[in-house]
Amino acid sequence: MSWLSVTNPLGARAERARQSLWLVRNFLYDYRRYSRESFLHGPKSRESRKAHIHLLAHTVEHGLSLANPRPAFGLEKIRKLVGETRSYIADYGIDASAEIAIRALEAYVAFNRAAGAEIGDVPAAVETLRQAIVSARAELLGGTEDVTAEGIRQRASMDFLGFMEARHSVRQYADRPVDPALIEQAVRAAQQSPSSSNRQTCRVYAFTERKAIASVLGFQSGNRGFGEQLGGILIVTTDIRHWGSVGERYQGWIDGGMFAMTLALGLHAEGLGACMLNWSETKDVDAAMRAHVGIPDNELVITMIGFGHMPDSFKVPRSQRKPLDEILRLDPALPA
Repeated sequence: MSWLSVTNPLGARAERARQSLWLVRNFLYDYRRYSRESFLHGPKSRESRKAHIHLLAHTVEHGLSLANPRPAFGLEKIRKLVGETRSYIADYGIDASAEIAIRALEAYVAFNRAAGAEIGDVPAAVETLRQAIVSARAELLGGTEDVTAEGIRQRASMDFLGFMEARHSVRQYADRPVDPALIEQAVRAAQQSPSSSNRQTCRVYAFTERKAIASVLGFQSGNRGFGEQLGGILIVTTDIRHWGSVGERYQGWIDGGMFAMTLALGLHAEGLGACMLNWSETKDVDAAMRAHVGIPDNELVITMIGFGHMPDSFKVPRSQRKPLDEILRLDPALPA
């Protein structure tokens, strides 16, 4: 029981009611955005149609990557993907989403041709789509790729635990501008993050000019004492138009969180210091920052990341990690 409830029980109840009402108002703020911007009731915008194409194309890629795919699997979805891709190209022309779909379809046709499986008019339809974009790009990426475990191990070989233990939340920075090429490299690394059905929903707003950094940081409450030293700030968002079901209402936070962490590690790999600046803000602050930066309502703000060059020597927090047995549950017992 709090001191307030003992000395002023009516005041304590009023405060609880106020906090509960404020919580509901913030929940409604998020609910309205998801209900309005997602394709919960069917793809309606160009972006949500892209998302649906990516979803169907990834279903193809997923099936083809299994050890023993069943010939002619998912033919109904394949025809749906053909139709949606054809319609999308007619409305918007050729872009990366159309190419991803066609490359996946090409891989599907090649697999079934090798298996001697009959898939009706799909090969002819896919060839028509391929011809529509063959002049746009010399090489289409998508479908599947043959890899070896050894090849992956060689490319991934590093002391990853050491890499992670060398990562810190840096709050001291050298007064040097950051080369945009380093930012671009870190974002390319973040693009390799997993995303639900390869929908690739995340966006990055990057600021490196001192006045702009200070302006954006004015909306964030956790940068006191070091924000003025930052060489740049990133705002990570995810596009709600890519989500299409009640079950996906939190997926933006999941995909966006993975993307943001990989982005921070990408900055670390480029020799820059970085610090996650959380966006645990109320709807009023969120709306004000969006209006200031120009972030559309269909994007969910995940986090900010401050970054810059590190000084030659400096202090960082040294936080004890919890014992491994508090974190890892290895083969927990399940009901018989």
